[in-house]
Amino acid sequence: MDKKNQEEFLIIVNQFQRIIKKYCIIYGNDIMTSEDLYQETLYNLWKNYSSYKGLCKLSTWVYRITINTCINSIRLKYKEGKQLELGSALNICDDDNVEKRENKEMLLNIIGQLSLIDKSIMLLWLEEKSYKEIAEIIGLSETNIATRLNRCKMKVKSMFNLMK
Repeated sequence: MDKKNQEEFLIIVNQFQRIIKKYCIIYGNDIMTSEDLYQETLYNLWKNYSSYKGLCKLSTWVYRITINTCINSIRLKYKEGKQLELGSALNICDDDNVEKRENKEMLLNIIGQLSLIDKSIMLLWLEEKSYKEIAEIIGLSETNIATRLNRCKMKVKSMFNLMK
C-alpha cells in the first residue's frame, strides 16, 4: 500500500474507531478479548482496504468487516462464553435517573443473550440503521432482517417484562 492509501486508511480508522471498538467490546470475552478483536478487525480492514471499490457506503463496508471479524473470530475460538456488559460498550448508561439507567442496563444485558447475528441486527437497529442498511451490513435480505428483528424485539420485550 502506498503512502496515500496508508493515510486514507488511518483517516477511516479514526473516523470509525468508536464503532469498531464498540463491537469488539460487545463481542469480547475471557477467551477472545476486545483488544484481540480490535487488532484482528484492524488487520482485516487493512488487508481488504485495497479491494474496497466504493460499491457500498464506506460505513457499511466498515460495519460488515467489523461484525464479520468479531463473529467469525468468536465462532473459531469458542462455542459459548460470557459476554462483557453492553452498557460499557455503548456508553449510554450515564443517565442521572437511576431507574432509567437500570432499565437500560437490563435491556442491554438481555440483548447480550441473543445469538451473534441477532445481537448485531438489534444493535444496528438501535443505532437507527434502516432495514436496507442492516441487510447490506449483515448480508441477509431486507425481509429476513425484518422477520428476525421482529422476533428479537418480541423476545427482548418478553425477557425485559419478566425481569421487571
